[in-house]
Amino acid sequence: MTLVNSFPNPDFYQQGLAKAKSGDRYGAIQAFSNAIAANPKSVEAYYQRGLILFDLGDHQGAIADYNQALSLKPDAIDVYIARSITQLAQANLIAAQADIAQALEINSKSPIAHQLLGLIYKQQNQIEKAIATYKKAASLFLELRDEENCRRCIESYKPLEGLLPPSTEDIFANVQQKIDKSDYTNALIDLNWLLQIEPKNVKAFCLRGLVLGKLGDPQSALKDLNQALFLEPHNPEVRVGRGKIRAEIGDAQGAIADFNELLREYPSNSEIYTNRAKAYLKLKDYRTAIEDFSRSLALNNQSPQLYCDRAEARYDFGDLKGAIADYQQAANIWFNQSIMDRYRYALDRINLWQSELDKQDKDAKRQQDKAAATVDLMQMPSLELQQRLLSLVGGNMAIAQRLIDIAKQENPNMPEVWYWQKVVFDLESDQK
Repeated sequence: MTLVNSFPNPDFYQQGLAKAKSGDRYGAIQAFSNAIAANPKSVEAYYQRGLILFDLGDHQGAIADYNQALSLKPDAIDVYIARSITQLAQANLIAAQADIAQALEINSKSPIAHQLLGLIYKQQNQIEKAIATYKKAASLFLELRDEENCRRCIESYKPLEGLLPPSTEDIFANVQQKIDKSDYTNALIDLNWLLQIEPKNVKAFCLRGLVLGKLGDPQSALKDLNQALFLEPHNPEVRVGRGKIRAEIGDAQGAIADFNELLREYPSNSEIYTNRAKAYLKLKDYRTAIEDFSRSLALNNQSPQLYCDRAEARYDFGDLKGAIADYQQAANIWFNQSIMDRYRYALDRINLWQSELDKQDKDAKRQQDKAAATVDLMQMPSLELQQRLLSLVGGNMAIAQRLIDIAKQENPNMPEVWYWQKVVFDLESDQK
């Protein structure tokens, strides 16, 4: 690349290039020195001699030539890049980064400059910046169809990705998995570590409060929740979090009070109704819990978990049919979402409870049949009454039954014993 319009002595300069190409570095230095003597303003000669001096390990000599070239042409981007490489070789990261900044000021799309900046960030242990800068360089090389250098940049940042510390989001995801598995001790260790790094992370305080509550330390749990509220007193998520933890640590009434206050400000928030319902469940107030779950579903009727929560409350309340219907709704949503493991879970609950409902129905039918049989026995005429009637008709059972049938036709819907008594009464009256 031509750096200036004022060219060096062509004979000496070309000799220098030829000797450098053939490997005669000292001969090249002599030729470039002759070119500079012939034309002291030859930026190209200083630049080329600096490159050879760098190859020979004379870093100070190379920097001196680069400095001279830049004094003659301050916007010579290749010289800034070459000097940056030399500064890197001397572990002078600050000077190297300053040169790359100048190069990018001249050409913000220089892939080599971005590649070198990625290396500087790597040596400064700024891993995230190094990865991002290498990716930028790879993209720029690709635009130039320079696949080889693009691949080199990719190979430079790929190993770095394994060195990245977990992000806050990753830590929270890991903590939530441990909480879901009831691994509260290790969740607490992660949260303690996070709060050492980010001592004002409100979400970390809320989660640690929950974990401490689960571990049987309600006082420390509330301390963390109050700290979260101190940091963000008007944050509804923090206030919801405190209510949830109060319910978890046994203060269901306090949790309900928190949720009541929140609902006055956010009357259309489905999550608050759901959490208040769970607090009522702690008090075994199943009817009120079901009402709150229903309010939540009125605001968010596509949440399968909400249907499951209400189903469990209905089951505890004794409403098996309602519980089965709710799990069926949840199963339908999970099926439509292709979440088959949860769909099968819902079907298992339905089958389990349907078997229980069928057993209840059979038991109820058995009790009804038993009660009906008892009533029938109570309504049958006594043996004495039967004998009285038979004696009045000469022992002819057919005549007795015919008289009873006539009485039933004339006086429907009366107890069986009444008909026997009436027939006996009528016959005995006729005989008087």
